[in-house]
Parts: sequence; structure tokens; C-alpha cells
Amino acid sequence: MIPVRCAVIGVGMVGSDHARILAACAEADLAACCDTDPSRQESVPEGVEFLTDLDATLATPDLAAVFVCTPQHLHRPIVEPALARGLAVFCEKPMASTLEDADAMIRAAAASSGVLVIGHTLRFSPDYLAVHEAVSGGEIGTVVHMAARWNAPDFEGRIISGRTTVPQEMMIHDIDIMRWLAGDVERVYAEPYRSPVTGPGPDAMVATLRFRSGAVGVLDHNWIMPTASGLESDHRLAVFGSAGSAFAEFRDAPAVVFGPGSPSVKRTTYHSHPAGIPYGAMPTEDRYFLTSVRDGRPWPITLADARAAVACALALDESARTGEPVTVA
Repeated sequence: MIPVRCAVIGVGMVGSDHARILAACAEADLAACCDTDPSRQESVPEGVEFLTDLDATLATPDLAAVFVCTPQHLHRPIVEPALARGLAVFCEKPMASTLEDADAMIRAAAASSGVLVIGHTLRFSPDYLAVHEAVSGGEIGTVVHMAARWNAPDFEGRIISGRTTVPQEMMIHDIDIMRWLAGDVERVYAEPYRSPVTGPGPDAMVATLRFRSGAVGVLDHNWIMPTASGLESDHRLAVFGSAGSAFAEFRDAPAVVFGPGSPSVKRTTYHSHPAGIPYGAMPTEDRYFLTSVRDGRPWPITLADARAAVACALALDESARTGEPVTVA
């Protein structure tokens, strides 16, 4: 296989993970990384060119694909010129911070010879795929109730609190999965914790979802878990149907290290690098995208699905502000 010549735009917390994965993938030829912050060069793999100018990055000779890993309000200004050049564009979730931007990106993709996909990594987790197969295969009957949580360590909260929201940054993962299992969301209601913990906040939120199918869902998310506790994530999905149930549990990982301080629970299934080889849901997602650039295979989440997840997250933000249930457009 001829590797896909690509670049990563935005080398922060997530972009640096993608860069490390791509630098080790035989399917990728990582030509450049771009960030407006010169200090981010320290996160760029050895031998990869670092740039601070978007136009120069998009003009990289023989470039075929870009990974857009900036904060979501900056997605559209990068995605549109990349698509105008006919590039294949992988854009991290959430698709955008407004529906106006999401719709503009969809129009740009339709007018381009390139392609736009949105990275919802849980679609590439074998555990979530197993739950989806059980639901779609009728093993648990009609979906009645779902519950999901994804709680993150406080060092992440200190980086992103006030820059984004719990629904847009965290809940959107499980919104997409729940829509994948039960269809469109009709109405949402959110209760935030309003006192600052790691930043301006809100730093924690619980929410309910009502689906058009009649199913109900519960979301439980925060970014305040003390890093010193050793937990890298607290992540769970439970689906209850009329004939059975299905679960994906991630808090109690198989790898736990007991040292002088608290035990350290390792999050190995999302992304890790045993023997320098990328492993987990995120590397699988990146490899799938690179392969699809070559063979045109369809992305498992449509742009309409990615937009719908944004619409639901924005409705949760509105509910948190108003204290009222919100109908999802």
C-alpha cells in the first residue's frame, strides 16, 4: 500500500495523539504538523515538519489528507479551504460549535472533489461495536433505557473548562452512540453543577434524553476526577431492552499499576503503543480513514449524524442555561 501523505492541523491534547499514531502507521506519510502556537513543536514527532501557517501547510507538495484537531470553533475556517483544494479531511468531533458552521461545512463537502468525515472514535471501539451488533440484531429486544458516563481527569478540565462545554466536548461521544442505537433525539434536559471546580465551568452535568422511538437515556459527565487518584477515565455504557441488556465498562481496566502513591489504572483500549505499534480505537479510526482515502470505502458516521449530535449537544447547553427542557431541532 502506498502511504497517504497527510498533515495534522492543531497539535494540542488530541492532535498530538493523532500525530504520534500517524508517525507510526505504515498507511501514513505524515509530512507536516501545523499549530499557531510555536511551543507545540515539542509535541511533533521527530522528522516531521512543523509549520505555523495554514496556507503553507495546505500547500505541502503531494498532500492528500489533513487531520483537523483544533478547538471546534476553528474547524470551519480550516475545513473549507482544505476541501477547496480537493483534500480528504478528517475533522475531530464535535463537527462544529454552531449549526451554521456545520451546515457550511456540509455544503463545502458537497461542492468539493475531496471528502469530509467527522471523527467519533467510539464508533471504532470493538466494545461499542459489539453492543451495537447486539441491539441491531435484536438480541435485547426494543431499546427502552440507556445510561452512559464519561468522566475525565481534572488536568483535562483545567485545559478546556470555559473554552468549550461538557455537552460539546464529552457528552457528544455518548449522544452519537445513543442515536446510533435508538435513533433521533426528541427532547433533552440538563442539570449542571454551577460552582467552578477546574475552571469557569460548568465542570459537571447530568442530563436526560427522550428519543422519538420512546426510549429514554441518561448522561453523567464531568472533567473533575482528581489526577492523583490514578484514574485516567471513568467510562460506561449500559443499554436495557425489552428482552435483555448490554454493557460496555471501561473504568476497571485490565492494567493497573500499584506504586508509591495511588494505583494507576491504564486506559489501553482507546490508544496505546505496545512495542511502538499504535493500538486501540483511535489508531483503528485513523487507519480506516487513511484506507478510505485510497479505496473510497464509506465512513461509518454520516455528516447528517455528526450534525445531529451537535444539535443535541447545543440543546443541552441551552437547557443548562435556562433550566428548562429543550426540543431538539
